[in-house]
Amino acid sequence: MIDFEVTKCDWLVVFIYGDFETWHRKVVCNDPATLSAFYDIHKNDLFIGYNNTSYDCYILKAILLGINPYSVNNWIIKGGKGYQYDQRFYKIPMYNYDTMTNKMYGLKQLEAFMGNRIKETDVPFDIDRKMTRDELVQTVEYCIHDVEQTIEVFIRRID
Repeated sequence: MIDFEVTKCDWLVVFIYGDFETWHRKVVCNDPATLSAFYDIHKNDLFIGYNNTSYDCYILKAILLGINPYSVNNWIIKGGKGYQYDQRFYKIPMYNYDTMTNKMYGLKQLEAFMGNRIKETDVPFDIDRKMTRDELVQTVEYCIHDVEQTIEVFIRRID
């Protein structure tokens, strides 16, 4: 499972992977080399996320290509299609499954429908400076929660 958070000066990704018996967590913050090494090990795996085929996969590919992920983030948020941002994205293989099977519902809505706690972050996504250590920690916790909720959505929709 995968989820990215991107601001003007920072990015981070949370991966939770493994099987249904053993889970591993990998958090990468602002470290393209570590992300690239992780991708190289897992590039033949299935990347599962919520809205990942429209967002997260292009953020990952941008970082792997040395492109500022914030520019891709803004492109997508303003209505651009990630695959249109750079033709080199096609050259990076990535097997994706998107648990967002109904675009009417955001992940937070599904969390509420499942009776789960909705976790928000006090860190604004339009922050225009580097995050403080406390802000990074809070954003990582927020992102981990989103990935854990995505796992639950996936399990409930596995059929």
